[in-house]
Amino acid sequence: MTRDAVVLTATALAATVAWLALYRLPFRRNRTRQRVRMAVASRTGLPGRYVFPVLGTLIYLVGGVLASAVVLYAGDLSLTGLLAWHVTPHGAGLLLLTAVGASALTAFAMSTLYAVRPRVDVPGAVSGVRWITEILALPRRWRYAVPAASAAVEEFFFRGAFLGGLLATGTPVWLAIAISGAAFTAGQVLLTETALQATVLALSSVVLAVLCGLLVTVEGSVLPAIAVHASFAAYYTQTSARRAAPVAAAVPR
Repeated sequence: MTRDAVVLTATALAATVAWLALYRLPFRRNRTRQRVRMAVASRTGLPGRYVFPVLGTLIYLVGGVLASAVVLYAGDLSLTGLLAWHVTPHGAGLLLLTAVGASALTAFAMSTLYAVRPRVDVPGAVSGVRWITEILALPRRWRYAVPAASAAVEEFFFRGAFLGGLLATGTPVWLAIAISGAAFTAGQVLLTETALQATVLALSSVVLAVLCGLLVTVEGSVLPAIAVHASFAAYYTQTSARRAAPVAAAVPR
């Protein structure tokens, strides 16, 4: 790696840590969360169950945008360059293939997990992640929009600014995808509470990191990867919640 690549990596990792800290640390204590929920609800009229889904999403999106801006500046990258995509039949086909491949490989990874631990509850683990639980409290139409928006910001940061910046420094494709993908996977794992949640999100994150990283490299734009990740996140959040509900109802109390 060149000196520029090392500096960019250090900057991106620091931005990732600051982003996640901004999202997780202020409301980590239950007492603090209750006070904030009551204060926001009383001043805005927003139902209490919606406070943290809305507030948390806003903090996460703003933090991701700020982190992206820092890395774009550090890497001297063009925003329009990352987003520009000349749509061709070949590119559209690659986008569709990546979306199908991400779903298929994730399903294979989960099947392998079931083979190792037959009684494991993957849907329950996913729907039990705190930020997903909060999203599911929102009205139905927002349960797709919020995961999709969060995924879009994640993709722009990790596969746009971070991966794009590494490639611009001359870092080999495989190494750039590995570094940005490892940071993305670690960030997702840090948002979980149990070992099973961490395992499930780590497996799906690795799949997305590799496939979306290759897609960005081939197409020269982060837009196709954003489309893949956003649709993936929205679909699997809803699917896991629906599959977890019958399991939870069947458990004796």
